[in-house]
Amino acid sequence: MPKRRESIAELQAKIASLENLRPELGDDIVNQKIDELRARIQASGASAKSRKRASQRGQSLHSGDSSVAVQGDINDSAIFHAQTIVIADRFWRGQTASLPVPDLKQATASYLAYLVDRHNYLSLKGMGVADRIPLRLPLLDVYVPLKARLELPEGETWKRDLSLAGRLPTDEDSQPLRLSEPLPLLNILSQRSGLIILGDPGAGKTTFLKYLALLLARGEGRLVGLEDRLPILLPLAAYANALQEADVRLDDFIAEYFSDIGADHSIGPMLAEALRAGRALILLDGLDEVRDLNLRNTVVERVMDFFAFHRRPGNKFVLTSRIVGYRAVRPSAEGLLECTLVDFDDSEIEEFVQRWMAAIEKQAQGDTDVARGDADQDRRELLDAIYQNAGVRRLASTPLLLTILALMKRQGVTLPERRVQLYDQYVTTLLSTWNRARSLSGRAPSRDLDELQTVRVLAPLALWMHEISPGVGLVKREELGRKLEEIFKEQGSPSPANAARQFLQDVREHAALLLERGPGEFGFIHLTFEEYLSAAALALKGQGEAKPIAEALLRHVGEQAWRETTLLTIGYIGVRQQLSKVAGEVVELLAGSKDGAPGEAAVLAGEAVLDTWPGGVPLQSKDRVLLALAPTMQKAEVHPDLRRRAGLLLGRLGWRPPDLDRFMEIAAGEFLFGAKKDKVRIENRFWIAKYPVTNGQFARFVQAGGYQTRALWSDIGWAWRTGKYDERTLETIERDWLDHRPQTRRNAPYFWYNIELGNPIFPVVGVSWYEAEAYCNWLAKNVVAVPDGYTVRLPNTTEWEFAARGQNGHEYPWGDGFDKTAANTWDSDIQDAGLGGTTAVCTFPQGTSPAGAWDMSGNVWEWTCSWYDDDRRYRVVRGGSWIGYQWFARAAFCNWSIPLTFNDDLGFRVAIAPLESL
Repeated sequence: MPKRRESIAELQAKIASLENLRPELGDDIVNQKIDELRARIQASGASAKSRKRASQRGQSLHSGDSSVAVQGDINDSAIFHAQTIVIADRFWRGQTASLPVPDLKQATASYLAYLVDRHNYLSLKGMGVADRIPLRLPLLDVYVPLKARLELPEGETWKRDLSLAGRLPTDEDSQPLRLSEPLPLLNILSQRSGLIILGDPGAGKTTFLKYLALLLARGEGRLVGLEDRLPILLPLAAYANALQEADVRLDDFIAEYFSDIGADHSIGPMLAEALRAGRALILLDGLDEVRDLNLRNTVVERVMDFFAFHRRPGNKFVLTSRIVGYRAVRPSAEGLLECTLVDFDDSEIEEFVQRWMAAIEKQAQGDTDVARGDADQDRRELLDAIYQNAGVRRLASTPLLLTILALMKRQGVTLPERRVQLYDQYVTTLLSTWNRARSLSGRAPSRDLDELQTVRVLAPLALWMHEISPGVGLVKREELGRKLEEIFKEQGSPSPANAARQFLQDVREHAALLLERGPGEFGFIHLTFEEYLSAAALALKGQGEAKPIAEALLRHVGEQAWRETTLLTIGYIGVRQQLSKVAGEVVELLAGSKDGAPGEAAVLAGEAVLDTWPGGVPLQSKDRVLLALAPTMQKAEVHPDLRRRAGLLLGRLGWRPPDLDRFMEIAAGEFLFGAKKDKVRIENRFWIAKYPVTNGQFARFVQAGGYQTRALWSDIGWAWRTGKYDERTLETIERDWLDHRPQTRRNAPYFWYNIELGNPIFPVVGVSWYEAEAYCNWLAKNVVAVPDGYTVRLPNTTEWEFAARGQNGHEYPWGDGFDKTAANTWDSDIQDAGLGGTTAVCTFPQGTSPAGAWDMSGNVWEWTCSWYDDDRRYRVVRGGSWIGYQWFARAAFCNWSIPLTFNDDLGFRVAIAPLESL
């Protein structure tokens, strides 16, 4: 019932809006639209069952008759279509015309309504993934503005990623530093009468034209620096078809092209009048889709004639093309400017993901708080997937790839681990589905590439390029031609030279996977494709046998340029070919190998398992790799980077120390306390947790509703949790911490969603003292059995130090001298390697305390229950951290922090100890 009242209120509000438009629209139109809306109010009295059924039909493009599916959209757009008359009236107001102005207004309103209906929603045809997912995403909601440089690249795309092989960049590699600064494309257009936009496939050229057409059709051109203009959007391939039949002028073709859009009024004369008045924006899409060079030259000649004539009254023009084949017909005319689209930067990627996730969840759940929360979670997860892997990040620089990423995320594909599926989908999209569907003309390409045959050629070619020039991605044209001939000869081609020449032309023009990257140099459009197709070649060469594949990969263990190819090879076998047993045998051979530096092959095997699990390798193979990773993490002779990566992998693959929940008993007794080594006695035995609390352990508290359970929190802790604490008169330092963590971020640790800091066997960080206290209370009530007179709490500072240094007063848990291999501090081996972060709590057996506790020096500061000062403003923290030097990691060192703090180097461990006032 509330939803029904809301719907009626919306309809009544629309009626009121129409009344306000009565002076401009006239009584006849307003009365007609109001009658329609009142009829809808009466119809809303239908049964709940009928409403639900109609709602379900309106949300899906694939749930029955299409006329029913979009009926809601048609009704909801009725007012806007009425407003097109207002826009048309504004457009022609004050204009002198050779046609009656009322007819022009009616034709213009019909035409604008057509454009809105045609381009209001983003087209997802040809994406493969989207074809099976009903989505209607408003283009204006998801569009991210593009940028361009006012120049052309040396080759057929910008140079990218030429120094990934670990070599120093040459002057040639640094060429992008000498390029002009990218400018917003809308700014360029607003200042020029003619613009040619060049770009890679999937860079957003056609969508940009649709965006312009839609904005202007809605009367919103001024929002992007364009005055009221009539947009005329058409594909040049359609014009080329017409030229093959007769030598038709572009003016005449435009009138003919829009003659059959279902309008009640003649569109052609109206468009001609707009051109005569200098009020049009001509949007010509896809010069590259005119495949025949002679015909493409003819199209360019006719377009330049059109431009020269219609530019004089003040019309604007935009033409788009891929770079491939453009130079052969490069137009030249006064007032015409060329620009080339550039890749998205990080901020634009983040805006794209935010807009897409918000639009998807809004369609699925409506404009609700739940939808916004889910969208924010999806946004974080997808951005993590993009930034975790260099290959994914490289491809995420274009709207097409980001679209496929977003759709695969919606479909539940795990990224970046299952990126082999992403790359496979992207290659398929470029070679077939999108290449056919992208064109505004609706025409299939003149030569349709056979996907399987194309990959059969590209894969061995990519492997050859990767072997002779790993990580660089460039070869000379002559060498490329000879290799293609060799491949076609091996595959039995009767004319290898002709086949090679035709293949290179086709794959450049139709898929743009392999392009001229500089004068006489060819490479894949992104290095990622070279890596992926090299992996496909290795997998296919193995023919289902693990040993030859493993031998080929082991030759390159330790070579950074081969790391991603190795992972993708195993992913291709296990996921793409679904030969999980073979993939499992390969990772086992890797894990047991001594190739490369100590532990390197084992970590590579672990990363491959992570990419393919679950399903890509058998459980037995996964377990064997875990057995190799655990000692890799803990051995001092293994490079610190590999030790930390081994810990990350173990956590993400589900391994846990078997004694993770163990407490170490510490008998009552006397020990040497503090820097002065005063004798202090502990009167009662207690137990200290063997490890700091991990994210995996803390997750049980979160999942059990610990943040929502008032009984687990102290009064002041609950005030902090619910935001009441913020209302107090506070010191500046407290206010700063609260401002950086609003109440909405106090329902989980601050770094809970960070892929590394949140690893299940890494110490939980980003927790205030109050959260640590609540966790202890939950543990006492739900998990740990404690003796009478004892409780689960944070250790006090004396207990903590006794557990860390033992009775003899050692400087560090392991002894009196600092050992760089025994702890994670700023001057330890781990941080000397520039890793900058926490490590798994079970990384350093060398740093074990006399009581058997791990990680009491470095990694994270640990909260205690002791006050640091008599005013009870600061709590004692102990142990040092990955940010601190060895001095702070001494067992005797005592530091402090306000209870609100939530740093990324601050955690805690628990104790079972006598009851104590906190």
